[in-house]
Amino acid sequence: MNNPKHPTDLPFEGHIERLFADSTPWWPETKSERVHNKPHVVVIYLDDLGFSDLGCYGSEIATPHIDALAEQGLRFVNYTTVPMCSPARAALLTGKNPHSVGCGWIAHANPGFPGYNGEISDDAPTLAEILSDEGYTTMMVGKWHNTWSHNVYEGGDRSSWPLQRGFQKFYGFLDAETNYFHPDRLYEGNQLQEIDSYPEGHFATDDWTQRAISWMKEHHASDPEHPFFLYAAFNAPHMPLQAKPEDMSKYRDKYSAGWDAMRQARFARQQAMGLLDERHQLSPLPPGVAPWEALTPEKQELFARYMEIYAGLVDNIDQNVGRIVDFLRQSGQLDNTIFVLSSDNGASAVGGLDGTANYVDQREGVPGNVAQAHSLAKGDKLGNDDTLCAYPTGWAQVSNTPFRYFKRTPLNGGIRVPFILHAPKFIADPGAMRREWIHVTDVTPTLLALLDIKRPQVFKGKSVRPVDGVSFATMVGASEAPSQRHQQHYELEANRAYIRDGWKIASLQPRGGKIETLDNWMLFNLNADPCEVHDLAAQFPDRVAELAQAFDDAAWANYVYPLDNRALERAITLPPFLADTVNRPRTFYPGSQTISRVVVGPLIADRNFTIRSRFDWQPSQEGVIFSMGEAFVGLVLYVMAGRVHFVFQRWMNPLELPGVLLAPGAQDLVLDYQALGQRKGQGRLLINGQEVVPFTGMSPTVMGVHYEGVDVGLDRRQRTSSRYADRGTFAYTGQIHSVEVVPGTQAPGSLSNTLATQLHKLRD
Repeated sequence: MNNPKHPTDLPFEGHIERLFADSTPWWPETKSERVHNKPHVVVIYLDDLGFSDLGCYGSEIATPHIDALAEQGLRFVNYTTVPMCSPARAALLTGKNPHSVGCGWIAHANPGFPGYNGEISDDAPTLAEILSDEGYTTMMVGKWHNTWSHNVYEGGDRSSWPLQRGFQKFYGFLDAETNYFHPDRLYEGNQLQEIDSYPEGHFATDDWTQRAISWMKEHHASDPEHPFFLYAAFNAPHMPLQAKPEDMSKYRDKYSAGWDAMRQARFARQQAMGLLDERHQLSPLPPGVAPWEALTPEKQELFARYMEIYAGLVDNIDQNVGRIVDFLRQSGQLDNTIFVLSSDNGASAVGGLDGTANYVDQREGVPGNVAQAHSLAKGDKLGNDDTLCAYPTGWAQVSNTPFRYFKRTPLNGGIRVPFILHAPKFIADPGAMRREWIHVTDVTPTLLALLDIKRPQVFKGKSVRPVDGVSFATMVGASEAPSQRHQQHYELEANRAYIRDGWKIASLQPRGGKIETLDNWMLFNLNADPCEVHDLAAQFPDRVAELAQAFDDAAWANYVYPLDNRALERAITLPPFLADTVNRPRTFYPGSQTISRVVVGPLIADRNFTIRSRFDWQPSQEGVIFSMGEAFVGLVLYVMAGRVHFVFQRWMNPLELPGVLLAPGAQDLVLDYQALGQRKGQGRLLINGQEVVPFTGMSPTVMGVHYEGVDVGLDRRQRTSSRYADRGTFAYTGQIHSVEVVPGTQAPGSLSNTLATQLHKLRD
């Protein structure tokens, strides 16, 4: 007991006298002591991996390390997620339905409605925040994508960045996708990494894994009994499909039989494994996907190569999972680790019917070129760092075998994915399958239950809303435990579904078109028809109406409304408070790191603009003055052999203006660009006020900078132009004072930088 003469405003259960010898010390229990010897948690979250893409789920792709986790753990065969990455990650980390925490769509947009601001609400603590608050060490590598795009830069609001949402360590990127060989804007914690070039052989998935293992080694050496949570959010196998040559080569000619045969083979393996039973019928191919035999030999050869890249990417995932497992086993921690592996959603069909070798062009509406892609395939150039591949829809349907459709839709191809749990201390029947229904929102409640940690009711001074997920912890240890889940709603881009007690309604809407009707529901009996082959809506209209009302109730309760199926304009429409930001001139200086594409992209997006470069030049001085973007879409000004050159870079069709001889001394060089409407544009060069290159066609206009931002005085990571690609970063050897971008008027009819309020007025 404390001395009564001592103040009692601080908790202290010892005794204090004037002398140390007469006093009794006391130490309060620390957070670390409270969780001492609790299990570690490792969650490996894959991106756009389909239900059948792992060996233990029927694939021909070699995934021995993941298969071993399944053989010693549990495979769940009726796990559902939501059909896109940002919402799925929010649901996984919070146990909440994604719209209800502001993450109903990808984090590109903030349209002004509570279900869609792109960031996890602060009254929904993440698993990392809860575990960190309990005393766990929390670490994350890879892809975050739960921060609104316009906060992903140095001046942005960081309250939704990983370190502010519970992770004590973070190494990775904050956006939706990145080049695997030249990742853009990697962060260590909140700090942008100073990376000018990556070493030969660098590959993102390998890098995430190496950093995770390094952290685990340091942690284990420091305190082996202290638990950690590792969230390894691999961006693989999300497009761009890029793979290391040695991984792709394993699958050369493995897919020449085509998607019909490969899908049948996976289906047969799934049946033989007992994953599927007689109720499962292989669903039909989506509309427009031709039978393999109907394709030209040129297309067959090209399309098979796309799948070889994808297989190599999945193979590499498995190698890296093996590295993590090997360290945990070697260090004696594997048996005391709860290991979860899953995918955020089903495989993606963004490549379209023919696939694409450059998804940036496809995203901007530039027609694909099968002959060009075939030529790249013949030259073994598909899947390298100069391509941004996405495989055709037919292969997405193979990845999602046996289910219908793909990512972005709430049919089972979009929401049924692998789920593996390895937890030796909790599983009584390793190698078993669990067939009961579980959902992505159930993961956090289950992990907390297994760890015997209660979710807080108040966090950081805010009342915490209850989770939407239900724990399946009893199912982990008992094969006969029933599912606690009976119903769930789904929505993405106005595509909707609702499941209750084995019955499912679903509605698909054309992306970018008018939502013609809100009652075009399909109806499936999942107990009898888990592959959603037979639409029963006409036979059971009362059941459709009942489930449609249930969806409507859930939609209102979870901020799902308003439904929005806009295409490109949804991603690029801006809130009014950004008007000044995107229309304000910016000045960039040498000696800084790459400035985010979020800053520069709107300044040049389908609009008039000028770029004024002020630099000094003397004979023999060379290098890049500024570089914006990368090899797929970019603008670069550089000096070589006494001439200044400007390149308007569009992947394999760059436009280079005639080189202009420089006179020694100060240079005031202006690129004057005019956007003429319908994606047409032209530009000219002026030096010290004199036109040196007249207006020249530069089309299509830039819709934004897709990966890399602005470099001044050099060209980091992937070089924008091949003209100096053998010169490293090609840093300018003279003095650069500044590069100023002055945005002008938008092109007539442009959607770029349209304010949300203006867009509503236009539609009204």
